[in-house]
Amino acid sequence: MAVASVDATTAAGAASGSTGPQYLDRSAPLAARVNDLLGRMTLAEKAGQMDQQLVDNLTAAAGGACGAAGFNMPSVSCMQAALVDQNVGSVLAGGTDNPVDTTGGGTSGNTARDWANEYNAIQQFAVSHSRLHIPVVFGVDAVHGFGHPWQAPLFPQSIGMGATWDTAAARDGGAMTASALRATGWVWDFAPVQDVARDNRWGRTYETWGEEPALTAAMGAANVAGMQSPGDGLNVGATVKHFAGYSQSVNGHDRNEALLPMNYLQTTILPSYAGAIDAGADAVMVDSGSINGVPATASHHLLTDILRGQMGFKGVVISDYQDVQALQTAYHVASDLPGAVAAAVNAGLDMSMEVGGADQWQAAVIQDVQSGTIKMSRIDDAVRRILTMKFKLGLFDQPCVADPAKACVDADAANAAVTAGRDKTLKAAQESITLLRNEGGVLPLAAGSHVVVTGPSADSMTNQLGGWSVSWQGVAGAGHVCCMGPPDQIPPGTTVLKGVLGADAQAESIPDQAAAVAAAPTTDAYVAVVGEKAYAEGLGDNPAPALPADQQALISALEATGKPVIVVVEAGRPVGLGPAGKANAVLMAYQGGTEAGQAVADVLFGTVNPSGHLPISWPSDAPAVGGDFDGSAPSPLGDQPKFFDQLPNTGSGPGHSYNPAYPFGFGLSYTSFTHTALTVTPAANRHGTLTATFTVTNTGGRDGTDVVPLYVAQPLSAAAEPPQRLVGFARVTLAAGASQTVKVSFPASALARSQGDIDASGPPTVEPGGYILQIDKNSTTPYSVDLSAPFSLT
Repeated sequence: MAVASVDATTAAGAASGSTGPQYLDRSAPLAARVNDLLGRMTLAEKAGQMDQQLVDNLTAAAGGACGAAGFNMPSVSCMQAALVDQNVGSVLAGGTDNPVDTTGGGTSGNTARDWANEYNAIQQFAVSHSRLHIPVVFGVDAVHGFGHPWQAPLFPQSIGMGATWDTAAARDGGAMTASALRATGWVWDFAPVQDVARDNRWGRTYETWGEEPALTAAMGAANVAGMQSPGDGLNVGATVKHFAGYSQSVNGHDRNEALLPMNYLQTTILPSYAGAIDAGADAVMVDSGSINGVPATASHHLLTDILRGQMGFKGVVISDYQDVQALQTAYHVASDLPGAVAAAVNAGLDMSMEVGGADQWQAAVIQDVQSGTIKMSRIDDAVRRILTMKFKLGLFDQPCVADPAKACVDADAANAAVTAGRDKTLKAAQESITLLRNEGGVLPLAAGSHVVVTGPSADSMTNQLGGWSVSWQGVAGAGHVCCMGPPDQIPPGTTVLKGVLGADAQAESIPDQAAAVAAAPTTDAYVAVVGEKAYAEGLGDNPAPALPADQQALISALEATGKPVIVVVEAGRPVGLGPAGKANAVLMAYQGGTEAGQAVADVLFGTVNPSGHLPISWPSDAPAVGGDFDGSAPSPLGDQPKFFDQLPNTGSGPGHSYNPAYPFGFGLSYTSFTHTALTVTPAANRHGTLTATFTVTNTGGRDGTDVVPLYVAQPLSAAAEPPQRLVGFARVTLAAGASQTVKVSFPASALARSQGDIDASGPPTVEPGGYILQIDKNSTTPYSVDLSAPFSLT
């Protein structure tokens, strides 16, 4: 087939509506533009579209090799090698990739303007030098805001956002992230993480919304809707990750094997991804681990039968970092790279986050097609999806495509766009703060209180933000796990110390334990800020997450003074509290973003009534009592926390057969609420929708916000698993003494479960029969059902 060439003049004419190739005609239908371009492409050009390379590979030091200079200004020869000679269609900024100063102003770089300048340089080269003027799509992990540019305000990590139970906040987070990304051109976001929290030991727990599929699906759907809402110029594409079952490895380690009964995969694991996929996410990233012995990247059942066939996903499927190569080097299911490429592409992969070796990728794809190992129709399917995403994102309609001399994005406007929205991050942080303990009503503190602030996280933006903040493992600071970013790039924000010092109080910072104890005679209360260090991915794996010994010793010493001790935990997951569990008050602040310190101070002094509710069970750190299931044998764990009866499942909530320190959905307030008059649609078709109606009353003396989870049980079915599950929720803000009638609708399909034996792999279905809708109180008692209402499904 003859392949037409398109020069820059023709491209400019087509973009302005003159005669030219249809794919550059903005007025043409999207599908027609995609098919027109696909028909003009060679196999080599198609293979390049399926390859994502690290942005470092486009740079070089003077006289040096490509890829050895970090994220520097791009080299013409390196761009020529990757973007033209190897037709690379996508570039990635890795977790530690931050651009140098591109303005010559002598700064340390990594501003939004620097990101935009890098984008313009690379994209202008791509569209002006590639034969068909195909723009590159730029990918980056922006997981709680655009976390790389160091001045950007950041939201709480997803686990903290899950504690808000506020889908509007999740949508705002997506929209604000998108605004920052489109201003710089890096419009393919590798977020949100839709893995359901399954194991507290896992170092990526904080990247999840929580442990219940109904909550995580709702938050993810809202986040995707906000991120992909249309904007001026470019659009932003969300990526659902990591499909599927990534969060439940056999040992709590990252990138490891999961052993999942197929009915459990269908009923518990998949619904969370489905929420974000059904919201229209442009892409899905594949789990780096294996499921039941099969690497997810090479699983046709997972990527084609389930994701495409059952779930109806039509967008781009991309691997995680170097996972196609891993089929050869780590999993040994392929003898060479062509074999690994064939296994992944035939399974359903569209693009490889190849990172390096663009020439080897292209050669492997061409070899596989020529040998018949991969059908050309499969390549066309993958490239069609990739091109469709690029057109949807507006990449073909940028000013630089019509005229390569023009900038693709306005770098001068980037800083303002990326630094906007701090009020939204503060509001989300305030809503996330979860009050776990408040003995004797020690909180809120009275105005003018003399407060001593102490603890290793009191003035640490590093610990407050956690991972994926400026750099992969977080911003620079004391007590960092590893790989910290530039020391002068600490995002502007408010730590707990600064927040308390700015409150209506007599506050002082005493970091030294002995000096803090000595200040007891003149102190009204201690605020001890403790928790975890910043980390990301496998470096955060922990066999028994708990407060370190020195932090526990600090809290014990403060408690011994007899003065009230308020413990603030900044961590990416629940941790064993030790003596902190007996403190007068305990606040979970998660890794709450740049304004978390202000949010904590607002709650401590009563400016904000806490409304956060746990999106994940908080395991007790009571010692294990036995090594066998009945506790009759000695425990091989000794004094390790007894996690095994507290790991999350979809039967969360008070009354279920687990025994955490604080159950899923728990959260205290400075006021009180009651729920009355619960009714539910008495009967519905299994494919229909049910509506619950109830009244919430603020029975206390302060304005406040209540979170009301709705659970459904099937009491007459011995086969029901789980015995109760979350199907919906409401977040209700009421003035003191006020009431509100609330309606919550949920699909009957929320009750679907896989039928048949343990290996049942088909889509879940809803079993007809009687059900009970329940509203559970936030109570630590074994089981306390506020209200229940029966209904039936036919």
